[in-house]
Amino acid sequence: MTCDIDAINAIAKKHNLKTIEDGAHAIGAEYKGLKIGNHSDFIMFSLQAIKHFTTVDGGLLLCKDQSDYERGKLLKWYGIDRDKKRKEFRCEEDIVEYGYKYHMNDISATIGIEQLKYIDEIVSKHIDNQEYYDRTLQNIKGITIIKKPNVSKSSSWLYTLHIDKRDLFSIWMSEQGVMTSRVHERNDKHTAFIDSLCELPGVDSFNNTQISIPVGWWITKKDREYIANKIQEFSHQFLRN
Repeated sequence: MTCDIDAINAIAKKHNLKTIEDGAHAIGAEYKGLKIGNHSDFIMFSLQAIKHFTTVDGGLLLCKDQSDYERGKLLKWYGIDRDKKRKEFRCEEDIVEYGYKYHMNDISATIGIEQLKYIDEIVSKHIDNQEYYDRTLQNIKGITIIKKPNVSKSSSWLYTLHIDKRDLFSIWMSEQGVMTSRVHERNDKHTAFIDSLCELPGVDSFNNTQISIPVGWWITKKDREYIANKIQEFSHQFLRN
């Protein structure tokens, strides 16, 4: 689900800052009736293997301003302008700003072009599964559905909900043949970031009960009915008291 993009952009504009959206999981999501990628200065999408739309690995940068787009093309390949005529392919007369080796290879690009044929169908199946869970998992004891803001439409790469006795739920669902995952955790618990550890009560309260259930395009109507029934069964067995 998108954040309040307009509010963030208002702050950025006030202080003459650029807004960079992290849209890693969210290709196909919408904010106020428009696909994300239409609102801020920059947005990045992940094209890694398990995302809605993949090139096996890599990412996609969208730029609102044409000059940023042109600079991005330079930065992705050593600062070399590959669109201009030059005497030799690798020997430039001048490079104004050094860049990196961030370009996509042709095999990944070809996979991506082919994947574009299926992106609308893939995202719509994710959303359909999400909407089924939203309807079916209401008013179950110990289960909390995350509220969806009216201004945004999730691409539903994940379906996260809150469950009392979350760790027991994960084990129990695995025994029923259903994979679940917490997916995310505070990274300042790792030794590498221990110097940044601080009190984050809202993050901790969210993490204590959050878990994601299967929602992908491959989940059939029969699959999702089974998953929903097992969640209801878990509540009946373990969350009545």
